[in-house]
Amino acid sequence: MTELHLENLTAAIEEQLRQKPFSGVIHISHQGKEVFSHAYGLANRSDNLPNRLNTRFGIASGGKVFTAAAIAQLAQEGKLSLEQPLSEFLDGALPLLDPTVTLKHLLSHTSGVPDYFDEEVEDDYEAYWKDKPVYNMRSAADFIALIRDLPMKFTPGDHFAYNNAGFVLLGAVVEKVTGKRFQDYVEERVFGPAWMRSSGYFFSDRMPADCAHGYIEETDGSWRSNLFAVPVVGHGDGGTFTNAADMGRFWKAFFEKTYFKEELLAEMITPQAKVSEDGVYQYGLGLWINDVAPERFYYVVGDDPGVNFLSGVYPKSGLQITLLANGNDALWPLHKVIRAEIFRLGES
Repeated sequence: MTELHLENLTAAIEEQLRQKPFSGVIHISHQGKEVFSHAYGLANRSDNLPNRLNTRFGIASGGKVFTAAAIAQLAQEGKLSLEQPLSEFLDGALPLLDPTVTLKHLLSHTSGVPDYFDEEVEDDYEAYWKDKPVYNMRSAADFIALIRDLPMKFTPGDHFAYNNAGFVLLGAVVEKVTGKRFQDYVEERVFGPAWMRSSGYFFSDRMPADCAHGYIEETDGSWRSNLFAVPVVGHGDGGTFTNAADMGRFWKAFFEKTYFKEELLAEMITPQAKVSEDGVYQYGLGLWINDVAPERFYYVVGDDPGVNFLSGVYPKSGLQITLLANGNDALWPLHKVIRAEIFRLGES
């Protein structure tokens, strides 16, 4: 078993926070027992309301794993197959779609379908919405309209290319198969069995209590809300709200096969696509896989204007790390310090 070093973890985190302040929640557990859990900064800067351990944060693309879990669950129930062509669910909504694209291609970011925000050529998510009002993005159909007339990017299965629209399409598949709104299905069938009572797909124009507002920092040190920088509600590609405790409940349900049996779980956590040339970074179905020493790490991340998120599990050692932030930039160096301290790494 990997040796973990937790005795100086608090000191290492506090030193990093002195160098770069963080607004959010850090939660670390080992073998189901909390070893570090703390909230920092403000959930609402206008009213000076602090973040708390139960605060719900937007997690951007971190929500893709819930979409993947919903699809795998439906596969377990025999309502669809991961090898089934996407075209069978779209009723001709994408006329230029390659008929060989499967649900598994979408889940592993190897589909080649066009993306509404192509991260290979664009890097400013907020700017993308300047001429497309975020308050109009309320259904999968609203996103599909953005890619309807775009050509395929490459032959399905050819290589990995991160794709948000692919997961929106998976959300549309969930709606087609179940007859339910995607968000309602996930809340009922993914969050429900895991007792994720604080999680949901909340509309930004009618947020419930205990939710952190996302903030974008300006170069002069001022700030503004991310209200007009992200879609009004989350979809298959992300935008869920959750908290640290609920993420712990999700990972427990996921690895204890609450949603599907061993065969499907094994397929989800088996590398399906190589992301880095050295094979250290890979992708399964809806989650990232890091094979850097000392042991394999399964995780999900999110990065939107005013949102940063990372949550993952080292199953071999029983270590779980979740960081949620309602701002940008501070989370990633913080995770690097945490990982380096726990595993005594020279660098991470």
